[in-house]
Amino acid sequence: MSIPTNDALGNLDDRFQKLVALKKSKPTKVQPLATLPHWPAGMRGTPNACLRSALFAGVQGNERIAYKKRTLLAAVEGIEVRYLGVQLNQSDLDVWMQIVHLSRTQLPGFSVTFSAHALLMALGRSTGKSQHEWLKESMARLGGAFVEITFQGRDTFGEKGFLRYHRDEVTHRYVVEVTESMLRLFEDGYTYIEFEQRRKLRKHPLALWLQGFMSSHAAPYPLKINTIHRLSGSSATTLRDFKYRLRKALEALVDCGSLESFEIGEDTVKVKKHPTASQQRYLQGNSG
Repeated sequence: MSIPTNDALGNLDDRFQKLVALKKSKPTKVQPLATLPHWPAGMRGTPNACLRSALFAGVQGNERIAYKKRTLLAAVEGIEVRYLGVQLNQSDLDVWMQIVHLSRTQLPGFSVTFSAHALLMALGRSTGKSQHEWLKESMARLGGAFVEITFQGRDTFGEKGFLRYHRDEVTHRYVVEVTESMLRLFEDGYTYIEFEQRRKLRKHPLALWLQGFMSSHAAPYPLKINTIHRLSGSSATTLRDFKYRLRKALEALVDCGSLESFEIGEDTVKVKKHPTASQQRYLQGNSG
């Protein structure tokens, strides 16, 4: 049997002392979010992590899948998104964006109240019984999902649900609180989304995903078609099918004014768009 040397014993003692100190140290306190950013009435502020990943997929409602274990979703470099629950899509994002929009003048942690009728109207939907049931389903998905997002391998925000809510079944009014961790996503970058464009694109889920993704870039760079397929969470099983969907989605974006033009190559997509005023200032500042 070998006998530990003094050096080995010293190293073990150092490691033990470090573990003791780590155990005694207090965890870093996360400062509460002071306020939400403000944006114009026709815009919806949205964290880039929601726009540059498959968290809110560009799929139809009947194409949803259920993630039965904590699953790593596709996202751009620097962001890791893990998800557990029924897949969210762009319609769910519209609901969450509208609720955040209503909450933007309030301090985080305070609830916002609205009627189901008013929210459906704001989303450009009809207000019949089926749409009320659709809203209930979307609220349940947003409230029940487990989301974990890591930025640059540095900070991870995890939360059970994007929101918590109470619904009065007589008046159909909601009292909703947007969860703190999901609001914190704004701290790592966000984008103004033209909401009227989204109302026009409501029946085109891939176009909605592309609108958000393209809006989050001042000057969108050429993208591989396979990359768009992966990041959008598309359910298309063949590249031919996806290219057909992609062309239709890009045409819808041109029609609604979100894009000026696009070009689809063999495996790459190039787009041209009008940058917003803030994006123009950003581009001018980086060109000098």
